[in-house]
Amino acid sequence: MTHQKNRFTAHLVDGQMIHQSGSFTPNRFLVSRKQPNRISPRQQVFPAHQPVHYRGKLKSDGRYWLILNTGYLCVATNNQGLYGQDDNPNWRVNTNSPKTAKPKPQLSVVDSQSKTHEFITAEPLVFRTKPEWSAIRKDSKLLHTGSLIVYSKIVQNQSISYLQTQHGFLPYYDHQTGKQYGVLINANLNLPFKTQRERPTFFKMNGQFCFSRRGIDCYQHPDLHAPIIGHLNQNTVVNYTGKLADQHRGWLQLTHAGRQTYVPFMSRYPHFEHYFGYEITGSKSVSRLREPWTFDQADTPVSLKPTPLERKNLLKLTRQLKQLRRPGDIVIGLINDTHYDSHQSTYSQQSLRDLQLISIMAREQQFDGLVMNGDLVDGNQPLSRTIIDTGDAVSALQQSQVPTFITQGNHDDNSGFARYLNGYRTEQVMTEQLAHNLRNRHHNDWLANQNNFYGKYRVPGTKVSLIMLNTFDIRDSTANGYFSRDYDDRPNGIHWTGILQNIRHSRSRIAHQQAAWFTNTLDQLAPDEQVIVFTHDSIRSATDKQAVWPFWTYDWFANNQQGDFARVYNSLVQHRRQIIAVMSGHTHVDDWSHQDGLNWIATTSDIADRRKTSRLNSKTLGAWDVLVIHPQQHQLFRLRYGWQDRAGRLRHWQYRLFGDGTDTRHRSLKEILKQPDSRPLTGNAMYYRNQNKQVDQVWRGFRGYFEY
Repeated sequence: MTHQKNRFTAHLVDGQMIHQSGSFTPNRFLVSRKQPNRISPRQQVFPAHQPVHYRGKLKSDGRYWLILNTGYLCVATNNQGLYGQDDNPNWRVNTNSPKTAKPKPQLSVVDSQSKTHEFITAEPLVFRTKPEWSAIRKDSKLLHTGSLIVYSKIVQNQSISYLQTQHGFLPYYDHQTGKQYGVLINANLNLPFKTQRERPTFFKMNGQFCFSRRGIDCYQHPDLHAPIIGHLNQNTVVNYTGKLADQHRGWLQLTHAGRQTYVPFMSRYPHFEHYFGYEITGSKSVSRLREPWTFDQADTPVSLKPTPLERKNLLKLTRQLKQLRRPGDIVIGLINDTHYDSHQSTYSQQSLRDLQLISIMAREQQFDGLVMNGDLVDGNQPLSRTIIDTGDAVSALQQSQVPTFITQGNHDDNSGFARYLNGYRTEQVMTEQLAHNLRNRHHNDWLANQNNFYGKYRVPGTKVSLIMLNTFDIRDSTANGYFSRDYDDRPNGIHWTGILQNIRHSRSRIAHQQAAWFTNTLDQLAPDEQVIVFTHDSIRSATDKQAVWPFWTYDWFANNQQGDFARVYNSLVQHRRQIIAVMSGHTHVDDWSHQDGLNWIATTSDIADRRKTSRLNSKTLGAWDVLVIHPQQHQLFRLRYGWQDRAGRLRHWQYRLFGDGTDTRHRSLKEILKQPDSRPLTGNAMYYRNQNKQVDQVWRGFRGYFEY
């Protein structure tokens, strides 16, 4: 426990600096870093009980740092307990001192409202010596996709904005094309405009291609009229670094004879494509990949302005909350399965507006917390686009200005795209470190373990706690590759599918470490403490075709759970008197059950075209909840914005006859009548969403009141 005299008070925001010197004596060994963040390279070890001289103080990355001559030393976290003794223990800016010219803070940013000075690359980039496109540093190392960089300010030259760093300048945004080269962490949501590009979009993707059908010429540019600079013989295998397509051809970018060249690998005509060979992928079952340019289905820009119908529903919800809310109540915002994608369709774009709507309401109505319960993004795009979409979605949530939590969904790490559409290539999977930087960079105190996306948050001054679990607890593996791992645990359901056990998009899992933490956490609850649990996939496992009768719809993931689900479930039952409810999503339908003394509640998907039901205005409005907890009366109210499912059932013959827009093997009724939707479905809704057509599906619909 931190000694009382080591505590201090401060009202600094991230990036705020205090220009004062002093001496600090650590009570343990500390390590300085090159930049004031925990993933920056280590500089120097400082042993305990030896004074350290500093020249300033800074709050950054949610922590408190001393500014040294050779780096930064973290000496406290948000609990404001120092790791030692400070001879000048003032961590507040003196607003009463005479106004003098202050040195310019080292960490400054053009947007004064932004609380971040960090940038994540969405594609490989190199530093420039000055803010000019051609001023590339000769000694600059290539920054890989997902690299985190600290910057000081934004500089615009001609049509491009650059980030100024201590290593040089990085391109951030092209004002002519609307192209983003990465994501600003904790930046305000400011979507770039979309333009009609004169040149085709270039997708940076690594792969191998064999020209088995013919030899091919290499061109200086992706144009058959460009100079020819080489030739590839038949059966040549090439390593390519990118793809693009013009009106009639698809092109590979590769390095040939030490030069960057372009080779056509397919011809494109309406309803017909001819390949000059085949892709070499990580799976024998993958012979054709979906080409990246096919993911551009939404030509209109994303609109953040609410529609009249959305404003009407928001006003209705606000009135309901004001009538129900009483002093001492806990109010939590909850949104599930937004599957945001700025490129797929108007449906996948609309969910960003819903993220903004719930965030604004959380701020204006002073919610106690906001939970995004998995599948924030759709993970159906190349990694570069998923990084930018995740950054925009998180920026929308940060408008709430309340504690915000994002659980891990099966789509969030992009492994579905890497597996189904990109030939089992690990480069397209979002790593845990990258996901942490995008989603939890400046709000990770609730995490039980770094990069593991589960933890607990006690609402201050109350007896209510929130617990977020990770039901896709499959860790990154650098030794054998993301798809090459082999866990010892086995699924407890009816399916077994070999390699699929290793992929977050295909298998639900709770590791032993998380189950042990959860059991210990519940065992240590205070006698009057109440807990509401959030998890993307259901904790309840399935043992027959009807899944957990009489619980909700059949779900393939529930039949393939790995790890210690049983231990987590048994802990919940053991502490059921203190469990308010277990909230989940993933099944894309409203459902509920009261089993073993626990409230199990599923919330439908916010994205409209991914719901199992399609009635009236289902595709017009999003769907998210406001949870109101009466701790004294042991009551839970669920107020709904937008669409809500009624109780229903879909039978096998209905899928066979009509389809539901999710199974390409069966035509939908609209297809039979030749009346397609006016707006395109999302890619996952068309191709591999909800692989659960084998059995009848039953659900109980929306319910707004529970006792516990």
